[in-house]
Amino acid sequence: SLYMAVQAAGAPLGLADFGMRALLSMRLEKNWPTWFAELRPIYGAEEGAMERFVDLRKPDFIGREAAAREREAGPRLRRVSFVIDAEDADVMADEPVWARVAEEYGTVAPPHGYGAPRFDASGAETPKHDGRMDGEWRVVGWVTSGGYGHHVGLSLAQGYVPAALAGRTEPGLFEVEILGRRRPALIALEPPFDPEGARMRG
Repeated sequence: SLYMAVQAAGAPLGLADFGMRALLSMRLEKNWPTWFAELRPIYGAEEGAMERFVDLRKPDFIGREAAAREREAGPRLRRVSFVIDAEDADVMADEPVWARVAEEYGTVAPPHGYGAPRFDASGAETPKHDGRMDGEWRVVGWVTSGGYGHHVGLSLAQGYVPAALAGRTEPGLFEVEILGRRRPALIALEPPFDPEGARMRG
């Protein structure tokens, strides 16, 4: 079979199988999105931080009109990558992203608000807030995927926040809720692993 032939040819080079979770861990370390998580029909190219792949100089293509409208207006949301002080549990998806901000951005609506009851690691329901606010903090976005980055030794996530906050990297601005507890998070503008891409080109 093709699989056996590839294995035989690759054995002298150290070829080995790897799992899907390993692949997902590595793409988080590179700040790469994935289909059906970060990249969905509900997000535009600008929101998904994929605008470099949309060439509006081309006269006609499917979706050009919508892409041009989004570029002109600017995105309301923006895909970002987070490094999270997650202790003993990583995110999975759809966890709320909290920010210490006074402004209401209007970007959180069901199913991404505080939503259904949440439970901590012991199975107890977590204390309810008013839905989107807790003192100085408010829910401004949500996680789309995440996990542990084994090369960099960090808990990583991707998600969407208001575009106005997407470039802010100061400590103490963001928290991500994991199993009913909010954990400090920082936006990672550069990939945690090989940000220059030297290893891929080497």
